[in-house]
Amino acid sequence: MKYISMLLVLCITLITGCSGSAISKISLENSNHHVVIGNTVLANKLQFSHSKTQRRDGYLHASVEVMNKTDVTISLSYHFYWYDANGLEINHSTSTSQTLIINHNQVLLLQGIAPNTAATQYRIVVRDTYN
Repeated sequence: MKYISMLLVLCITLITGCSGSAISKISLENSNHHVVIGNTVLANKLQFSHSKTQRRDGYLHASVEVMNKTDVTISLSYHFYWYDANGLEINHSTSTSQTLIINHNQVLLLQGIAPNTAATQYRIVVRDTYN
């Protein structure tokens, strides 16, 4: 499992590096649940907590609370990525990014459902839509 986690972090770093964005913060609530934030400024504005997963009808359901720690409204885009027990990404061609507005000091729940029953892990990429 340690090998898979290290491989996943390496893959995230390579993917993000190629896209021109740097990973500024990875918040790990559990060894297989990741929140990746696109930049340091955004990372300082948000707080993630209460990462949860559960299986329903064989599908992995994931949720994470996000809190806007600032006094201004933030527009976010987030996307769930799903991985199997070997750490390989599961095809998510039908999955799209979600956009939301989070008001000052507001807490919202980010939720996702895996595209198939093979998913055992997830990662959420969060970006500021104003940039």
